[in-house]
Amino acid sequence: SKLPLKERISHCIVEGTKEGLIDDLDELLKESNPLEIINGPLMSGMDEVGRLFGLNELIVAEVLQSAEAMKTAVSHLEPHMESAGLAAVRGTIILATVKGDVHDIGKNLVDIILSNNGFKVINLGIRVPPFDLIDAFKNYKPDIIGLSGLLVKSAQMMIDTARDLRSAGIEVPILVGGAALTNRFTRLRIAPEYEGPVVYAQDAMTGLALAAQLTHPEQRQELITKLQQESESMVASTIGVQPHPISPSVQNSSKNQIQPVSQPPIPPDLVSHVIHDHDLAEIFPYINPTMLYVRHLGFRGRFQDLLNKGDTKAVELRHQVKLVEDLMLASSHLNANAVYKFFRAASDRNDVVILTPDGQTEIERFQFGRQENREGLCLSDYLQPTSSGIPDYLGIFVTSIGPGVRDLAERWKEQGDYLRSHILQLLAIEGAEGFAELLHERMRLMLGIGDPPSLTKEDLFRTNYQGKRFSFGYPACPRLEDQEKLWKLLDPKNTIQVDLTEGYMMDPEGSVSAIVFHHPQAKYFNLDEADIEALEHKLSRST
Repeated sequence: SKLPLKERISHCIVEGTKEGLIDDLDELLKESNPLEIINGPLMSGMDEVGRLFGLNELIVAEVLQSAEAMKTAVSHLEPHMESAGLAAVRGTIILATVKGDVHDIGKNLVDIILSNNGFKVINLGIRVPPFDLIDAFKNYKPDIIGLSGLLVKSAQMMIDTARDLRSAGIEVPILVGGAALTNRFTRLRIAPEYEGPVVYAQDAMTGLALAAQLTHPEQRQELITKLQQESESMVASTIGVQPHPISPSVQNSSKNQIQPVSQPPIPPDLVSHVIHDHDLAEIFPYINPTMLYVRHLGFRGRFQDLLNKGDTKAVELRHQVKLVEDLMLASSHLNANAVYKFFRAASDRNDVVILTPDGQTEIERFQFGRQENREGLCLSDYLQPTSSGIPDYLGIFVTSIGPGVRDLAERWKEQGDYLRSHILQLLAIEGAEGFAELLHERMRLMLGIGDPPSLTKEDLFRTNYQGKRFSFGYPACPRLEDQEKLWKLLDPKNTIQVDLTEGYMMDPEGSVSAIVFHHPQAKYFNLDEADIEALEHKLSRST
C-alpha cells in the first residue's frame, strides 16, 4: 500500500491478485486515459510476469492468476476506452488446432496469454481444416496465424495446412506449437511449404514474445533473418546423410528370448463391460500428482513431499485443484465412463492376433514393430504363438471423462476464471489416466494376478506390478491408425460416446485407450526409427 500508484497496479498483476486493483485503477483514471494505463503499469506487470516465468520463478498456475488480474483490469477499463474512442490492440491472431486433432489445452493457454497482452485473438477451436482457416483469414485479416497440435500426425497436418495457405496466396507469419513439434521439424518440413515466416514456439510465453516480434516491423525482419540462417544451417547438416536402410533382419526377425507364460491366466468372461458415471471421488486419488502438478501446472520440486511438509505454494495449488474437483463431483455433466473386454489372443511372429472365444477364427490382427537392436522386443512376445494351441488372452479398454468438460472450461475462460478452466481440462485428461490406472488394477485382479496389499499408489504410478498396458501412438506401438481396429473391437463410440477423429485421436480429449498384457516380463520399450520404417514397409507390402 506504500508503493506509488502505478507500481501498486503493476504489483497486482505480478502477484495475480485483484485486491485493491479496481480502486487503484479508478484513482489513476483521474490523471491518465485508459489506454495509457493498459500500455503503462498493466503491460509492465505482464512483462515482469513473462520475465519471471522465463527465469523459472513463476509457474503456469501463477501466470494464469496474473492473467486473471489483467482480465479484471482491462474489463474495468474497456467502457472508458469505448467512450473515448480508444483501442488497445497490438495485433490480431487467429488460433486453431489443426484438422484431426482435438487437443486444445495448450492452444487455450496461448489464447489467454496473448489476449491479456494486448492482442486480439480469434480462437477457431479444434479440428480446423485448412479451408476454414482460409475463410477466417479473409474475414479477420490477421497479422499472425497460430497452429496447434499434440501428436505426430498433427505435425504432418501442419505441413499440409501451410501448403494450402500458400496456395491461397496467404503469406502472414505462422506460429506453430505442440508436443510433437520441434524447431528442426518446423524449419526443415513446414517452413519450405510456405512463402511467409514460420516460427516454432515451445510454450505460451515464448509464443507471446514471438508474437510481439512478428508485429514489430524491425524486430520481425531480424527474426526472419535469424530463421533463414537457422534453416540454411540445418539443410547443410542434412546433405549427404543417408536414410535408414530397411534391415532384412527386422522384417524376418524371429522372437527374442522372452518365453510366453506356459499356463496363461484365464479371465472370468469374454464379454463387454460398460461402466457409466463411475464415482470421480474414487478416481481422483489415482491421478499421478507428478503429472498434474509438476508437468502440467509447472510446480517445481517434489510436490507430494512438499505438500506433506506444508509448503505454502504446494498447499495453495492443492487448494485450487480441490476446488475444481469439488465442482466436478457436484456436476451432472462431467461423467467418468469406460468400456473394457478380454479377448482370446495369440502371436504370429510380430503380429498379435485377436481370436473368437473358441480360438478357431481370427477377428482382428495388430501388426507391431520389433527392435532391430537392444533386446529385440515386440509386443507379440508376450503371448502364446498361434501354433501352440494354448489359450492366451489380453484385455482392451477405453476410459473417458466428459462430455461437458470443453463447454464448461470455455465458459469459465470467458468469465476470466483462467486457472479454474485450465485445471478442469487437466483433471479431465489426468482423470482419464487415473481411471485407466484404476481399471487396469481391476483387470489384473480379474486375471488372478492382483497386486499385493503392500502396493502403494507410488508403486502404481511407477508401474511396479505384473503386466503392462500399451497405448497406440506411444513408442512400442506408434501407429495411431490402429486405434480404428480397437474401436471395431470395443465400439466405444456407441457404448460410452468416445469417437475417433479423422486423425485417429479420441474425442473427448480426456480419454485413454490401451491393450493390457499379463506377461510378468512385459515392459515398456522404444522402437527406433529404423524399426518403424521396417514396420511401415511391411504394412505397405501387405496392403
